[in-house]
Amino acid sequence: MILELKISSNDMELIQMELESNKPYEACGVLIGNINGNIANVEKVLPVRNVKRTTRSFELDPEQFYSAWNDAEKYGKEILGVYHSHPSSCAIPSTWDRETMENAPSVWLIAGADGMRAYVWEDGVKPVKLTGY
Repeated sequence: MILELKISSNDMELIQMELESNKPYEACGVLIGNINGNIANVEKVLPVRNVKRTTRSFELDPEQFYSAWNDAEKYGKEILGVYHSHPSSCAIPSTWDRETMENAPSVWLIAGADGMRAYVWEDGVKPVKLTGY
């Protein structure tokens, strides 16, 4: 199980800019990098179009996601998880997030009106330590 997510301050700023530029809609994207033991190391944040374009949920554009997955694999990286925004609420998984996380067990980074938090699904939602560098 992933216990820690390491991400650069530049990538956190990119996610924050995505939150701001997409308001009032949710923004989303993928986290690309490698896993070393229980630590997920983000090497690249890649915004992906939210095809739902709603204020309360997101869906990654399938073509952009597939392209990101292929590019990550080509360079020996993996998609560690996803990020999305809660532009007007806290960075806590919504009911929809929880249902989706159960079927997509990877790291979920949520950028909310109150900051960023990371989670994984392991017999329920578990917080992951978010470490910026």
